[in-house]
Amino acid sequence: MQPVIDRKFTTVELDTWKTIVSLREKKRKAQVVDIYNDGLEELGLNQYEIPQLWKINNILNSKTGFSGRYVTGLEEGSSFYKMLANRVFPIGNFIRDKDDLNYTPAPDMLHDLFGHIPFLMNKKYADFCEKFGTSVCKVIDEPEKLRKYERFFWFTIEFGLVKINEVKQIFGAGIASSLGECDYALSNVPEVIDFEIDCIVNQEFKIDEMQNKLFILKSVNQLYSSLDELNNKLQN
Repeated sequence: MQPVIDRKFTTVELDTWKTIVSLREKKRKAQVVDIYNDGLEELGLNQYEIPQLWKINNILNSKTGFSGRYVTGLEEGSSFYKMLANRVFPIGNFIRDKDDLNYTPAPDMLHDLFGHIPFLMNKKYADFCEKFGTSVCKVIDEPEKLRKYERFFWFTIEFGLVKINEVKQIFGAGIASSLGECDYALSNVPEVIDFEIDCIVNQEFKIDEMQNKLFILKSVNQLYSSLDELNNKLQN
């Protein structure tokens, strides 16, 4: 695992982190699946400090073998999925502007560390992400197939919903880390479609607007068990 040196944060960055995390605290347990909340608490993530990545990695790596790695911008598919296959998750090394709490043009620490890393504390989830990354690497030089895998990742790991005890909850890290997306995703505004591989891999998305279509899993295990079918459809 690559060593990570201490990162110094500005007062503005700390204020932005505190604002978003404290506001999410009010609803996250009711809105987001337990594996996220459990991971958040095991990692000790809170509103009062932005954690040093090396401390997070010590806990994360001992639990599931994953680690975070600072990057300077958006990781493209060719590098992102190779990292995922090696149980590494990129962490944007910046905090979004305090005047734009709901959106950032590239993934920042709030999206990556606060949104994704808690999920990766769950072994089944972490194993799925590694296997998914390995699968995508096999088609990394085939743009059409790669795009279909990207759509699948977007509508599940980033912006997925799941039904828990007949209640709609947030499963996607892209929703879980956002102030506006959580309430929006659980409202009656977006069209919510039952999880279906063919539909997902052909559904285009835009990263700079609220999603008008979302897909919902019957259970978390439905996602974990879908990878063989997904690979059969995209690699044969």
